[in-house]
Amino acid sequence: MSVLERVGVIAEYEWRRAIAKKSVFALVILAAAIQTLVIVSNYEFNRSSGIGPLGINNSFMWIMSVLGGGSQALFIPLIAIIIAGGSMSEEYEHGTADILLSKPISRIEYLFGKLLGGFSLLAVVEALITFLGVVLSIAFFGAQSDLQFAPLMFFAIAYSSLVFFCLSFMFSEAFRGTTLAILLAFAAYIGSIIMSSLVTFLYGNVARVIPTWAATSFPSLLLSHFITASNAGLTVVDTEALYEAVLFIAVYAIVFIIIAALRLLKSDVTKKKD
Repeated sequence: MSVLERVGVIAEYEWRRAIAKKSVFALVILAAAIQTLVIVSNYEFNRSSGIGPLGINNSFMWIMSVLGGGSQALFIPLIAIIIAGGSMSEEYEHGTADILLSKPISRIEYLFGKLLGGFSLLAVVEALITFLGVVLSIAFFGAQSDLQFAPLMFFAIAYSSLVFFCLSFMFSEAFRGTTLAILLAFAAYIGSIIMSSLVTFLYGNVARVIPTWAATSFPSLLLSHFITASNAGLTVVDTEALYEAVLFIAVYAIVFIIIAALRLLKSDVTKKKD
């Protein structure tokens, strides 16, 4: 069996493990319900005027549906944190880590299989939420403009979610406790939001180094690079900010993965305590 096949086996196993978590399904259903509620509310509010409550032309409602409604800003990070937060730690808690690593597979293959499996599941959830947003916008507001950029928006959202997915994954391996990993990642997310607002107010662009800025800004920055700002109700894109967001997401994700890998490689695999 090749390296890729062994990584694929672990990734498939991670899918089955993560799908069994009811909390993931609950968040996905809640995200879809909130997204539907936002679209229906906007439709009822502006069906006579033809202009959305946020000043967005009806033909661009899919943008607000995909980026707004709480899905991209709240539920996707939460889903990412929950999937990744138990990825490594649950194996220690259930006593299966030593069994899995006793198989003919290296620790790095194991780590990347878990990482790939969890993130690919998250990407499928993001694709479904993006698709739902587009379908609802067409159903309630008619033909939408520039839908060719919807796949690009999905990839932007998936790339952005790497920050807190990898952070939660790192906590999961570093502390080897699911509840602690999820709480720490969620606290980091909330704290980053608060700090970003405060630092932006006090120091302006310095806030760009805070993880939340890149994770939340990249999709809208990328979209505004391709769609006419005046039609979509977006601000003119800051090219420098776009490149910085790409860089910061990559740096944070790589650093978090490296820390998780070092923890796995340098420490013993502890068995479940009776």
